[in-house]
Amino acid sequence: MGKTSHGTVLIVEDEADLRFILSSHLRACGFDVLEAGDGCAGFEVATEALPDLIIMDVGLPKMDGIATTRALKADERTVNIPVIMLTARSNTEDVLRGLEAGAQEYLYKPFDITELIARVQTVHRLAIARRELDHLNAKLEAEVDAKGQQLQILYDFMRELHETNSWSPILDLMIRSVKRITSAKRISLLLKDTKSGNLVCERAIGIDPSIVESIRVKAVEGIAGQVFNSGKTLSARTYGHAVGSHQNYTRDAFLSTPLISTSLQGCDGIIGVLNITEKEDDAPFTEDEIECVRSIADASAIALDNVLRRERLEQSIRILLQTVGHLAEYRDEETTVHLQRVSQLARVLATELAREGPYADAGADEFVEMLVQAAPMHDIGKVGIPDEILIKPGKLTDEEFQIMKTHTDIGRRVLSQAVDPVHPVPLLQMCIDIAYCHHERFNGRGYPRRISGEQIPLSARIIALVDAYDAITSERRYSKAKSHEAAVEIIRSESGEHFDPVIVKAFLRCHEQFRRIETELEDKPAMLSTGVE
Repeated sequence: MGKTSHGTVLIVEDEADLRFILSSHLRACGFDVLEAGDGCAGFEVATEALPDLIIMDVGLPKMDGIATTRALKADERTVNIPVIMLTARSNTEDVLRGLEAGAQEYLYKPFDITELIARVQTVHRLAIARRELDHLNAKLEAEVDAKGQQLQILYDFMRELHETNSWSPILDLMIRSVKRITSAKRISLLLKDTKSGNLVCERAIGIDPSIVESIRVKAVEGIAGQVFNSGKTLSARTYGHAVGSHQNYTRDAFLSTPLISTSLQGCDGIIGVLNITEKEDDAPFTEDEIECVRSIADASAIALDNVLRRERLEQSIRILLQTVGHLAEYRDEETTVHLQRVSQLARVLATELAREGPYADAGADEFVEMLVQAAPMHDIGKVGIPDEILIKPGKLTDEEFQIMKTHTDIGRRVLSQAVDPVHPVPLLQMCIDIAYCHHERFNGRGYPRRISGEQIPLSARIIALVDAYDAITSERRYSKAKSHEAAVEIIRSESGEHFDPVIVKAFLRCHEQFRRIETELEDKPAMLSTGVE
């Protein structure tokens, strides 16, 4: 078995006998040796073989040692190769010229071969140390760059997650961010189906889209079932033995492809499993990648859990509002058909506003649905009005009317008690706006705040027109029901005065739908009411 080489030394010397002597001693010390007899040949050998060290004579033919050294130091391939210069010249100027050219050491001829070997070994060790340090620095720079990219991805993910408050965009963001972190070719997100108990594939990359929706996994089977039930993260490798554990990570041998499978832990339990496999470079997933995936999964699970809780809360609030909204109507001896009409008319008008005009953006589906849910709360404040005023036949006196007008502020105060300033619910705030402001007029002559124009919440401006239309076309204690055509003309004439002109224009475009709803939901029999305008 041959000896292990310490490295390669290039001797550039025009004296053949001296090259032989140096070569013999260097080989005896464990170095591989290359030789060249002139500067041009030395430069060519150095740039091709890239030796660990060069012994360079100054007095060379074709190109002297100083010029050759300058050429080597100017070439990026050889700039870091150390040079020991040999010369028969003893003046200080030549030494300085050699050192300025880039030589690390300088020896005068004749020299002690033992001293030369010692200097070669010292310079070689320093060169190896420098090379290792450069390699380490390059590795650290690459790691820092990789960590910087990962941190940027996590920052982008958290910022976008903070701005996302619905289910589907969170799932899309999670998959997209995991793809950026890991460069995996196959990613699947399985969420628990509360009805069947199975894990259902909600999002996937690298899987035939036609089969994604049909993927069902029992929550007790396979790797996904193991992760779902343990709540841990499984990191599998392509080969090798189990390599121990760290925190909640399980390491195990895996014989097909690297894999990360991690659970999504919500407040009420595990809601799903995220699987990542098939890296683009076919390498195992790194510890940093696993940590980043875990962070994305944890943050996404919390966000999804918050969405579920908010949806449940909003559903409870909707049911409660529907129930509470009927209280005032029952005391007012109206049928609940009035509330149904107001809600349906509000949907028609808000949807029409969404089609064109300055309120198109405000008429998004979410706004429309909230408006429909909040509409029945417009007169909730009537629960605080005395019966002798609320159900009085005929017209109210001025004093009674002033008391009746307080139902707007009563509604605001009652509903405001349910507001959590830390976690506000938009639906509840809309209910407050409608109850408090649906008797404001666009010209500022309404009540209770006497605000005007766009100071009045859009939801209240819509309900003001809808409630007025229903009051005009319905039988009330103090007035007979008017025709649909009469209601249209009254509302048209009040554009810019009582009602927002933009909303009136939308009403005029869809008023036939109002007629149909009033006909379908006509009071049978009509119940008398004060129906405050």
